[in-house]
Amino acid sequence: MIRLAVFDHDMTIVDSSYAIMAGFNYVAEHEGLPLVSHELTMKYIATPIPTFCEGLLGDYRPEWIRLYRSQSERLERELIRPYPDTVETLTRLHDMGVKLAVLSNREHPASVLRHTGLDVYFDAIVGAEEPYGKLAYKPDPAMMNALMNHMNIPPSETVYVGDADIDIVTAISAHVRGIGITKGNFTHEDFRMLGAWKSIDTLSEIVGIVQKDAVS
Repeated sequence: MIRLAVFDHDMTIVDSSYAIMAGFNYVAEHEGLPLVSHELTMKYIATPIPTFCEGLLGDYRPEWIRLYRSQSERLERELIRPYPDTVETLTRLHDMGVKLAVLSNREHPASVLRHTGLDVYFDAIVGAEEPYGKLAYKPDPAMMNALMNHMNIPPSETVYVGDADIDIVTAISAHVRGIGITKGNFTHEDFRMLGAWKSIDTLSEIVGIVQKDAVS
């Protein structure tokens, strides 16, 4: 029985790709480089920062990342939006008695969630520096383990939903069931090869998975 559903943040419950694109285009304009498209941005979603920067701007320079981050809070506030089925899915899971949490490599994910109004749907919001102090980043299971300990829910009753390989590896490391969502660059076959328990195209599919697991 699934009692705790944990979600990655970016490209899982919200579409952050337009904010990312705008941030890199701010850098491109500042540096006199060609603007990047949404299609190109999506190609590098969930890749390491140096790879992302090289793919979009043709090079990696630490000062570019600092420039990007100087605008990221404003752009995220303006451009990050929940997926169309996010609120309905979270509401249905809550009504089914499932505890809900966000677990992200962002240091302070709660502040971003407040901008979208999604913070009110979660029993816990966990980042690399909140609320349990500084913990190792995913795919280390430290954040997941701290969350499950706090919620007093075992791995066998927990699922973790995310859009990238790092999320599935995190789930496996913490001995919870990983569910891949194909909102980024990973396909059903990719998630299967990574060892995901299941993979989905839309967040709303989680409701059926939880219902089926309850009677199996």
